[in-house]
Amino acid sequence: MKKIKILSLLFCVVMLVAACHDEEDTPVPVTVKTVLMYLVADNSISGDIYSNIASVEEGLAKAASPGTFVIYWDGGSRKSEFPDPTLFKYEVDGKGKVGKREIIKTYSGQNSVSNEVLNKVLKDVEVYCPAEKYSLILGSHATGWLPVDHKKSRSFGDDRGAKINIPDLSVALKQSGIHFDYILFDACLMSQVEVAYELRNAADYLILSPAEVMSAGFPYFKMTKHLLSVDNTEQNVINVAKDFIDYYKNEYDYSWATIAVIKTDEMPALTNITYSLMEQYQDNLVKFDNNRINYFQTHYGYGRSPLDHSTYDFRAFIRELTDDNIPSDFEEQLDRTVIYKDYVDDYKLVNIDPDIYSGIGCYIPDDRYSNWNDYFRTLQWYSAAGWNETGW
Repeated sequence: MKKIKILSLLFCVVMLVAACHDEEDTPVPVTVKTVLMYLVADNSISGDIYSNIASVEEGLAKAASPGTFVIYWDGGSRKSEFPDPTLFKYEVDGKGKVGKREIIKTYSGQNSVSNEVLNKVLKDVEVYCPAEKYSLILGSHATGWLPVDHKKSRSFGDDRGAKINIPDLSVALKQSGIHFDYILFDACLMSQVEVAYELRNAADYLILSPAEVMSAGFPYFKMTKHLLSVDNTEQNVINVAKDFIDYYKNEYDYSWATIAVIKTDEMPALTNITYSLMEQYQDNLVKFDNNRINYFQTHYGYGRSPLDHSTYDFRAFIRELTDDNIPSDFEEQLDRTVIYKDYVDDYKLVNIDPDIYSGIGCYIPDDRYSNWNDYFRTLQWYSAAGWNETGW
């Protein structure tokens, strides 16, 4: 009897060890799609950014595709709920059922806009929420292509004053090894040729605004179903942009919004045509003296003080460069690149010209901004578009 008891005990121990081993080796199920919303919110709009979480939760029940929605939160106004940067997720079955919020990982205090941290979080998402497709939403303050400057420009992000330059952001995304079907910037001034060219290899589509975005951000309660959908990515990203405009046109107190959807694999062709035009009309660059640039700021500038003179409508620039004779091949390629654009400007922040609006901005070098010019020369767009051949 004693021998039987010992054998039974040994059998139970072996089974327990085997069960634990099986549990550890059980792979995490691969979902069809994982969307990561990366919120850098330890700044002046923390409360507004936090509201987007509830908006997402409302929208998840409307999703018609199963998937995983992951949120990385680093914010200063919700210390009781999130004392540290936190990664959490919701599982969605695509039939109206949404799983409870599940904490994936918490991090010690960190700079969420450093290459290292961003790359680490992306790797964690890949490990804990593997999927056939990935999408990315980046939410925070931003100022587009501009260099990080603690006085007035952020490039992207604001984590207690820390920011990341767009080329560095591009490197972090590349190092993650993840290619996104789209990247949505819930941030100001991001639809610029300089930004799109830097990020052309990171995602198939970019959803961004050439001008300022209201602090309420994107209406996730309306558009999360499109964010999770896996069928026809191009139509889904266009639907997201349409929901954004509809919200600010019909539901928000202030009717102001600008939006564009950029198809990134068309950026090289647009850049090549721009290079040809810069070469052909190089002598016309003398037209962009201070008076003309000031005129452009008033009529086509997307940035307001202190970011005025940092970005202008790209089509307006090309029209001026080509003596009001924009070549048809440029127009056609611009339409293939910016596949959707719209705006609502009843509550004006800057002037939008309906006859020229392209949905994407560009910088025109200005001798009054030497620091900006120096940084502009480090961007890939500078050489690819032919600015390096002009003497700037």
